Amino acid sequence: MKFGTLSTQNPHHSVRQARLPAFAPLLLIAAIWLGGWPTAVGADNLSKFTRQPYLQLATPSSMRIVWRTASEMTPVVRFGKKADDLDQIIANEFVIVRRLLGENGGDESMPLHSAPEGTRQFETTIQGLEHDTRYWYAIFDGDRRLTPDGEAGETYFFETHPKPDPAPNPLVELLIPKSPLAFWVVGDSGTGGSDQIAVFDAMRDYVKDKKVDIDMYLHVGDMAYGSGTDAEFGERFFAIYEPLLRNTVCWPAMGNHEGKTSRGDTGVGPYYDAYVCPTRAEAGGVASGLEAYYSFDYGPVHFVVLDSHDLDRSQDAPMAQWLKADLEQTQAEWLVAYWHHPPYTKGSHDSDLELQLMEMHENYMPLLESAGVDLVLGGHSHIYERSMLIDGAYATPTTAENVILDDGDGDPKGDGAYRKSGGLNPNQGTVAVVAGNGGTGVRRKGTMPVMRSILTEHGSLLVTIEGNTMNGVMINKVGAERDVFSIVKQGEVIPERVTSPWQPSAALDAPTMTQVKGQEMPGKSTAVIDQGDTWSYTKNPDDGAGWYGRDFDSSTWETGKAGFGYGDGDDETVLDDMRNNYTMLRIRRDFELSEKALAAGGLGLALRYDDGFIAYVNGKEALRVGVDFGAGKKAKGVLAHEAGRKERFFPIETNLFRIGKNVIAIEGHNTSKGSSDFTLDPYLIQTK
Repeated sequence: MKFGTLSTQNPHHSVRQARLPAFAPLLLIAAIWLGGWPTAVGADNLSKFTRQPYLQLATPSSMRIVWRTASEMTPVVRFGKKADDLDQIIANEFVIVRRLLGENGGDESMPLHSAPEGTRQFETTIQGLEHDTRYWYAIFDGDRRLTPDGEAGETYFFETHPKPDPAPNPLVELLIPKSPLAFWVVGDSGTGGSDQIAVFDAMRDYVKDKKVDIDMYLHVGDMAYGSGTDAEFGERFFAIYEPLLRNTVCWPAMGNHEGKTSRGDTGVGPYYDAYVCPTRAEAGGVASGLEAYYSFDYGPVHFVVLDSHDLDRSQDAPMAQWLKADLEQTQAEWLVAYWHHPPYTKGSHDSDLELQLMEMHENYMPLLESAGVDLVLGGHSHIYERSMLIDGAYATPTTAENVILDDGDGDPKGDGAYRKSGGLNPNQGTVAVVAGNGGTGVRRKGTMPVMRSILTEHGSLLVTIEGNTMNGVMINKVGAERDVFSIVKQGEVIPERVTSPWQPSAALDAPTMTQVKGQEMPGKSTAVIDQGDTWSYTKNPDDGAGWYGRDFDSSTWETGKAGFGYGDGDDETVLDDMRNNYTMLRIRRDFELSEKALAAGGLGLALRYDDGFIAYVNGKEALRVGVDFGAGKKAKGVLAHEAGRKERFFPIETNLFRIGKNVIAIEGHNTSKGSSDFTLDPYLIQTK
């Protein structure tokens, strides 16, 4: 029998390492002899878990497994190279137990930041494994198996990383072909809503159909709206992605929403409770000393992960100094870097106006491009944008002249793949992708001139690397391939800068927000704005620039009770002059939120509507339903929708609200002046 070894590295405070003592095999054999081998599972015991088993911090020789329960257990992990023969064991005395500070029985040096009282988080690192090898595992409470056996149990497995391979041997690959690396990229997903689930389901169906195994999951931040709390992580990340997380490592970058409750400089918070990231170069690269930024290797690929949210982003900062050292040592064939705030975007955020984004393209893109980076990934901006092959776009504002090395579409079936020399060579071009379309509402403010593809729709990115070729494809939430690009690295390529590159259309001719679907009303909620409350309203489409802002004076507007409309006989404020005269109504209302109410989260709009609407919170677009693009008199593509008897619920991002005075403003649109009816009947609720 082979016994694993356990790392008790504390990823949050002090760092320590422990291995099984020399007499550990005798202890484990004795434990097995006394307790006997476990019997097969007679029923599904998954209900024991409050956070089901998931994988972290993979290396060529080790894997970390993490899970949670709400009650005591005797944690045992069994694993092996066959699903039906788990012949290796990590016994309970070699599993770390983490609890809230002050609770008995946990490791006091690494308490959980916040979790339900009584939570136990179990962590164990299995070491001494063979590289590039699949193992199956099961979690036991003593001799009681908690994870399923049989066919369901076959989905509980992990694969160790291949060894770093800086110079692939073509002859060896011809004789022993290597499987391509495939990784899934998601950003800004953590709403727990239908769009997030649809994006996940679409990618699962796609890889199943294409017979692709996802080797790793890269999340570029905002995986737990609105404040990255422990409960939000549970509901909006782990519960959604559990079928993938049980057998695929998620390598994260912290977003600004996680940063509301977690801190990069201390490594403390629900984000750092959830993840175990390398601090001592356990997975390759140079030790960073912090989980906030790190690097790791997977075969011929070197990955770099940065914290663009709450750490110093200057050129002389510790993160920049670490990055220089890390890039200097890598001998990889490919270089991929990612973080939350993208260096280039005009989606829901603007990289020419916002400091975090500006500093990433001004200070960090030069370092990465001088090291030959191939792919840069970000989120934060709720859109999908993909650049041409670029180099040197460090100025603010961003321009395309002389920073484009290839202005084609990058599609092998279109203009052709982007070309670079083999290996890592400085300043030969980068593809930058904004993948902030994983679940939250997508929007577009303008046009970033270095982008070749701009898509305001939900989806995610699948990247494969095989030999000298990297392929990327954006799959939208209904499973369609919406963008395809490739990079081929072969021979010697001499880059040439394009003086007058192709440019995307500056017109906002795509939807500025995808058509979100309302949900069933939540079971428990409290009203922030009551049903039937009084709102200010205007029928005049020219009545007030900035009408949706906090400081707009609506004292000259009319007032009336919701709902507004005509033709159905159920409206409180009847618009008997709307038919044949106008198609839009604007309403707005002030309301107050306490600090306690804002922290509770879960705010959303409940309403009946006919035909479409756009909702704003404190001057920012929050929801767009049934209106393709534009706003006010320039709104286009209003879709017919009949108001039902019951309200629909639309969650709104918590970060749009603030303590104290808030304003919600809604413009309702009818399909035509001759429409037989119109309804706009909203109220604001907070879910429990």
